[in-house]
Amino acid sequence: MDHSNRIESTKLAVDPNGWRINCCSFQQDAIMTYNGFQYVVLYQPKDRTDPNGSRVTSIGRRSLEPKSPWNFLTFEDYIQTKDDGHNIISLGISGDGIIHMAWDMHGDEIHYRQSKVDAANTPYEFEWTKDLFGPVLTELEGEEKAFQFRELTYPRFQTLANGDMLLEFRCGRSGLGDCCIYRFCKDTHKWSEIGMYIKGVENNAYLHGFDYKNKTLHVTWTYRDYVDDRSEAAASHTTSQAGPNGPENNHDLHYMYSEDEGVTWYSTSGKKLSTPVDVSQNTLAVDIPKFSGIMNQEGQFVDAKNRVHVLGRQNGHYYHYFKRQDRVWEKRQIGDFSAVLFGARGKLLVKGDTVYGLLPLQDHKFVIVKSNIQDSGSQWTVAASFDKLDGEPLVDRYSEDIYILQREAPEENTGDGLANGKNIRHVVLLDVPNL
Repeated sequence: MDHSNRIESTKLAVDPNGWRINCCSFQQDAIMTYNGFQYVVLYQPKDRTDPNGSRVTSIGRRSLEPKSPWNFLTFEDYIQTKDDGHNIISLGISGDGIIHMAWDMHGDEIHYRQSKVDAANTPYEFEWTKDLFGPVLTELEGEEKAFQFRELTYPRFQTLANGDMLLEFRCGRSGLGDCCIYRFCKDTHKWSEIGMYIKGVENNAYLHGFDYKNKTLHVTWTYRDYVDDRSEAAASHTTSQAGPNGPENNHDLHYMYSEDEGVTWYSTSGKKLSTPVDVSQNTLAVDIPKFSGIMNQEGQFVDAKNRVHVLGRQNGHYYHYFKRQDRVWEKRQIGDFSAVLFGARGKLLVKGDTVYGLLPLQDHKFVIVKSNIQDSGSQWTVAASFDKLDGEPLVDRYSEDIYILQREAPEENTGDGLANGKNIRHVVLLDVPNL
């Protein structure tokens, strides 16, 4: 049964034109719940009436009390001008109540901002204004030194059980980069280096997710092999929307986990791995050949029973890969829905034994499908369907309820995430009841 009419949609902000820069699959996180409030980070046009103009960063919050409004702050001390869909915003909140934002990086130095201590812990004691936040920083402040970076991409925050927080990102370029972790201490309010934990060897790991559940950190990824593109012409594209090393070079699904918050890593079978991990070590979960139509950074979810779920695509169809409690990986096709190469990427959610697939389809269609994890094969039903949405859905990982961030589709159906036209479009929040 289609429950679309039960889902409340709220327009949050005007979405800028150009390559998709809000609602991108690798944002961790753009929306999150903390201490009775929900927070969201977005790019907005500096001039709200001109979606083609330069962009500014913004953060909004609302109380989760019924009918509470959203209140947004926009920061005009940093103007985002590069039309590159990699340069997203990510949000994190550490246990000291500091709100962290990182943005506008595709092989760049870090752009980072943080709030005052306790801003999220005692929200009613602070006025929600820009004065609550500090200036733009281009380094992370450590105990004894500041950490600076040259080629940083895809920042991901993850809060830990004790209130500390991890920042994970890629250092280096597409097809030739490493994955690194830094740790923020809620007591000292300073950063320390855990270091490189995945090393690229003529490749780089594209993460599907970086999730922490029941004091265990879970990471899945696909490798993208490096293509020799050192010519001057090719090098000029290394930080553009589409570079020379494309998803045709993606292969396989890999997995590992850590029980000490990113220091020591283990394979699916429980074998300790040498850090940094590289392609020579046995982290393979599912064998997927090159040229299978894999999209990197699709979606990962870890459920309450420590089962790891990954959304991917092979040969034009969506697939649900999952690690059972007995450490065996399985895969099953998600219905007969088309998942084209370069199409918008989706997400998975798990509530109990029900798996929800949040699937962007062609022609600006978006569906929520569901299945019981015990079902075999491709037994999925459509729980809700929408027209004129073309974002890569993002979910509030820190909420028990289902909130989905999406964006309205542009006038022209380019099918590749590029938005043109004069019409004002919005980023929207879908409040999903039990389906």
